[in-house]
Formats: sequence, structure tokens, C-alpha cells
Amino acid sequence: MNAMEDALLREIDLHLNDDSTGDLDVSSIYFGGGTPSVFPSLGIKKIVDRFQPYLRNCKEITLEANPEDITAEKLKQWQDLGISRLSIGIQSFDQSRLDWMNRKHSAREAEQAVLLAEKAGFQHLSVDLIYGIPDRSNPFESEVSRLLSLPVDHVSAYILTVEQQTVYGSRVKKNLELAPDEDVVQREYTVLCEGLQTAGFNHYEVSNWAKPGGYAIHNQHYWSGLPYLGIGPGAHGFLEKTRFANVSNNRQYIQSVLSATEINELPREIENLTRADRYNETIMTGLRTKRGISLAQLSAAFQMRPDVETKKEWGQIIRRGQLVTQELGRFRIPEEHWLLADGIASDLFV
Repeated sequence: MNAMEDALLREIDLHLNDDSTGDLDVSSIYFGGGTPSVFPSLGIKKIVDRFQPYLRNCKEITLEANPEDITAEKLKQWQDLGISRLSIGIQSFDQSRLDWMNRKHSAREAEQAVLLAEKAGFQHLSVDLIYGIPDRSNPFESEVSRLLSLPVDHVSAYILTVEQQTVYGSRVKKNLELAPDEDVVQREYTVLCEGLQTAGFNHYEVSNWAKPGGYAIHNQHYWSGLPYLGIGPGAHGFLEKTRFANVSNNRQYIQSVLSATEINELPREIENLTRADRYNETIMTGLRTKRGISLAQLSAAFQMRPDVETKKEWGQIIRRGQLVTQELGRFRIPEEHWLLADGIASDLFV
């Protein structure tokens, strides 16, 4: 763990010493990916301290936490470090499905973790839920009811995905497991949308809901096209017109970072984005949000707009009711079509 800590701090220094980073003004910090809740609190403190001169406008520091890692002692340490939001990976309240997913926590432990965090004084609590899981023991409505009984102000919900390089993906391919049923996915998504709306949550992005004042600051950066630094193995970042991804192998990451004298020496995947790339990404991320996209803003930024560049597809999407207009000439995807957002957006790419 010490070697990883040293490497993370070293990568931060390499970024801070690089001219391309510019005058850093950090609005949020997100400790996520892997298991940051098992990372020593002193190591988290050192990372936050490294960025301290650049946190004058920082609005939120988030830490992802596994339910089984949450204790009263750790909660106190995280609060002392300035962590203002916990994102707790509940995934499901169905114990048989948690066991099936090889999760270490129980449904009861997940609930207790949230309640313990509230008792410790955390005002911003996010939870993750997965829908579309085959062979549930209980109706999905009961999952939503248990979720809504908890003191959380933000919910992220994701479809169970079949990835080829996973055990689950391999078993689905061999017909040893069921893939998510599209009708079940749509029904559970509708149940989730209706339940959260009734409970006062605003559905502000395809997979995210928040109560007033509970919006996740960091997540909104991705959908707004703002720059961000990714630190650590497998981390992704975006600066101006360039995206980069660090090597994901821990040992290779540590060795390369500790031996580097400048950021360009790291074995990173780098993608230089064209105007068309950034235009397409803006459409993709914008249509995932409640705000949608602005034709005027797209035209001003890229000298392109979808009702001109992809006129035929634009007209078809409008006629199908998959895009609706809202104030100030913005267009968004209605909630009932949001599960198709990526496909709708890709039809408008140049």
C-alpha cells in the first residue's frame, strides 16, 4: 500500500509541474474506482493536502465506500479529512443476488452502513443500485421501497451489463446464465423512475437522481465537457482537446510513475480529439441529461448542429418523439426514451 501511495502522490506532482495543467482550480475531488474505502486515511489526507493550494473553489470531496468497510471510526476519519459525500455501493437488497454477484456485504449491512453514515453527520449520501438482474428472489418494487426508506439524497442506478471478459459474460455465452431481459430492464427502470419521482428526487441524468441540494458535483463535470484529472492505475482524464488513460496494471503503474521525471514519460493511452470528436461527445453527454443540448451552443462551439449535419436523422427522431424541445431552444430525450439515449445520440454523429 505504501508503494501505491507514493506513486499516487508522485503522479499528482508530475501533473502539477506540467505546463499543460495550467492554473489549476479544483472544484471537486472524487476518490473512486477499486476500493478507496480500504485505503489508509493518512494516505487520503496526503492526497488532499497535495491539492490544498488549488481547493479555493472546491465544492465537494466524494469517497466511494463498500458497505462492509464502513465503521464509526472510519467515518470520523473521513469527515476530518473533508470528505463531504459518501457513495455507498449497495447494488441490491436481494441477498441471493448479492451472493450471486460475490458481494462481501449483506443487504442488512448495506442498510446499516447508510444509517451509520447519517448518524456520523454526513449530509450527502449517494447509493448505487443495479436493475435488470435475472432471477430475483423478491419483486423489484421491494428493492425501491427499501432504498427510499434510507436517508440518501442521491441515487445512481445501472443496468446489469454482459461483458465478454467477465465470468458472467462467459457463462451467458455458454447459456449457463440468463442475460438481462429487455422487457424486465424497461419495467424495472420505469418502477425506479416513478418511485424516485414520488419521493422527491429529480431525474437529472439517465442513471442519476438527486433531491434538491443533493446533486453530485463531480459527476456533472463529465456531462458538461469540463476538464478533469485522473490519478492512479486505469484512471482517465480530459484536458482541453486530449483524453488520456493510465496503464491499469498496478505494478507497471507504480514502477513507471516512480521512475518518471515528467508526465509525458508515463505509459498512457492518449487520444487527441478532433472538432468532430468533441461535437459528437457533446451531443452524447448532453442527451444523457435533463438539460439536453442547445443547437445555438453547438453551432457557436463547433460550427455544426444536428438539424443541419444530420437533417434526415434529426427529423426522424423528432417525429418518433424521442427528442422534445424545451426552453431557450434546447432539446432533450423524454424519460420514457432515456434507455435509448446512446443510440439516439449516435444517429446524430458526424
